[in-house]
Amino acid sequence: MAKSKANLQTLLSLATAEKVASVCATSGVECLAKIDSFEWLQQFSDSQKVGKSTAIISMTQAIMKRVDLAGSDLDAIALTNGPGGFTGLRVGVVAARMLCYAWKLPVIVVNSLEVAADKLRRQRDLSTGCAIWAVTDAQRRQVFASKMVVQDNGVLEVVVPQDLFERQALIDLLQSGDQVTGSGAFAFQDLIESKTGVELADKSEAACDAVGVANLAQFRLAAEDFDDLLSIEPIYFRPSAAEEVRLAKENSG
Repeated sequence: MAKSKANLQTLLSLATAEKVASVCATSGVECLAKIDSFEWLQQFSDSQKVGKSTAIISMTQAIMKRVDLAGSDLDAIALTNGPGGFTGLRVGVVAARMLCYAWKLPVIVVNSLEVAADKLRRQRDLSTGCAIWAVTDAQRRQVFASKMVVQDNGVLEVVVPQDLFERQALIDLLQSGDQVTGSGAFAFQDLIESKTGVELADKSEAACDAVGVANLAQFRLAAEDFDDLLSIEPIYFRPSAAEEVRLAKENSG
């Protein structure tokens, strides 16, 4: 697809913070094509199935072919660096770096909790002053969470920075009328809805996905507000289980 000055800015977005990864291509606010790893892997037999790292690259190739895009047609690549799953975040960062180097493109990094909150703001057309908690699973009965408030221009202001919370500790912070979203909220949905008096969004709409990444990244793309490719790192908050085992062995030795 040949680019012209009249064309809207084209973005390739990756979302790998959740169990289901996704990729999309957008032109302005229009989604040209999207695909997720659950859908993508259904076409393969058990013996052919690949891991998330291989799937991200093959899904990207499929998206680019589907809408007849070349690397030179893109204006940037966007991704989320978390918080989220250890392996998925590493895969996303490595894939984005590889594609940006290969196609000589800038990168835009967005936060997965802010993506989930922005999706809910759009879905419910939330007004200025509305508070949104975004929550994703951190395992061990813990969650990653952050509280944001909608501003006049629709931008989300972070009022409680992202952190690692015990579930009950998060419940204690919730206030009546708070909106809550994110894939990590459904494990204790009844407690959240009882405390806030607000129903959660549909589960299929709550996760951080590639279209949500693109929607948030479009503002920064228009402003040419890019990140340093070499400095992007996944947000973990703590070592992975494998790293904890390794550190324990080193300390005991």
